[in-house]
Amino acid sequence: MRWLVLVLALVAGGCATPAFSAEQVGLTMGGSAVLDAPGLQARAEAELSYTLSFGYVARTGTDAVSCWFARTGPAFEVDTRLWCGPVQVPGTAAATDWVPVPLKEVERTGAGIRLEVQPPQVPAQGSRSTPVGKLVRTDGRVTTADQGVGNAGPDFLAVLPDEGQALDPASATVRDDQLELQVTGYSSPAVWPTAEGDLRAEHGVALRVLRLRVLRHGETDLAFRQTPWHRWLPQPPEPALDVPGRRHPLPADRLPDDGTVLIVYTVPVAGGPGAGGPEALVLNTVGAKSLEQRVAVPSGQVVGDAPAVLRRAPGPETMSVSTPVSVGAPEQVGSLEVVRARLGRQRPVWSEGQYELATAEPGTALLELRFRGHGVPTVVGSWQTAGLLTVVLPDGKVARQVGARYGGETFPVAGVYEVPEDVRSVTFSVAPGTVTLPQLGTVAVTGGAAVEVPLDF
Repeated sequence: MRWLVLVLALVAGGCATPAFSAEQVGLTMGGSAVLDAPGLQARAEAELSYTLSFGYVARTGTDAVSCWFARTGPAFEVDTRLWCGPVQVPGTAAATDWVPVPLKEVERTGAGIRLEVQPPQVPAQGSRSTPVGKLVRTDGRVTTADQGVGNAGPDFLAVLPDEGQALDPASATVRDDQLELQVTGYSSPAVWPTAEGDLRAEHGVALRVLRLRVLRHGETDLAFRQTPWHRWLPQPPEPALDVPGRRHPLPADRLPDDGTVLIVYTVPVAGGPGAGGPEALVLNTVGAKSLEQRVAVPSGQVVGDAPAVLRRAPGPETMSVSTPVSVGAPEQVGSLEVVRARLGRQRPVWSEGQYELATAEPGTALLELRFRGHGVPTVVGSWQTAGLLTVVLPDGKVARQVGARYGGETFPVAGVYEVPEDVRSVTFSVAPGTVTLPQLGTVAVTGGAAVEVPLDF
């Protein structure tokens, strides 16, 4: 009986799948055996610990972060990189990402190939990096790259589609002339459902969710898409989210031009390491006239100084006020219509054959009026008539014209004027004058009564 038990045990042992080491399965790269594969894994994991500590990636998933070889061919042929994870690159979705760690060949002998671990290739904010094929370790474990959703660790931040989930009301707005961000909802859930599964926070951090409305004026406003520009195009602003101990850039390619997204992130729990300090939405206007603005989340309280004009709405998409005007024959009266008004700090203007970005002086704002002519001759001469377009402030002073933008018409497409930050209305008119226009020659321009342009927004 004892012999029968022994025989059965030997048969069972022969049928079981054994744990293996690199030597047993023969990990190969380019057909050569990989030497000291366990040491490569350990050194890559030490390198990745710095990446985690600096917040370039966040822990996620249910397993500890470790480094794996990726099978790329028959038997145990592996990739020239180790893949470390599961992690989450801030700004991506809630699913797991992997950080590639290149391996450099330092020696090749008859016994195999000796490799050296290189610095991790951390994906850019909002960019994913995922291996193809099965992942293997020298201790015999095998896994797949898709680990689903598990526990979110410190520095986790995901940008997810807004599917209309219920959040608490919130109100926080920050804008410049190219980008406007509005927090309209906020929550502190224990669990957050995603398309990949339920997301929970690991011990020591808590989940936060905010609904963010995004409006990219730099993409939807044609003024910023004119060419050519003096020196360089206006640089896009850089949005970010401040949490205690960390600033997370919000990747531009994950944000809509006009729409809403959900930002799901973690913060240290009260009383824990790194706790304390407000959460804040940040907007950096970059370039020669840079500016940083911060508003607390979810209260919307302004943190620090910000131009008063940027605490106001930029203006409606359309409006319509008109003033009479005649060009040449006084009896042929047309009109010049103001079809849009925008208040801000920076506006594109035409200068010496190129566009440039005009910036308001401290304590002032820039008012842009866009025009459309009706019943006036159509000639290319708007640079001649720009100086006749007059804006008068409530105190009776004439606003300084900072610049204009021109098209193929008698009058400019837009005029830009310097106004007080708190201005609530101006009057607009066409001053009388004599100009020289193509095809028409020297003609008189006659305006009519000034019209009020409301700016109470």
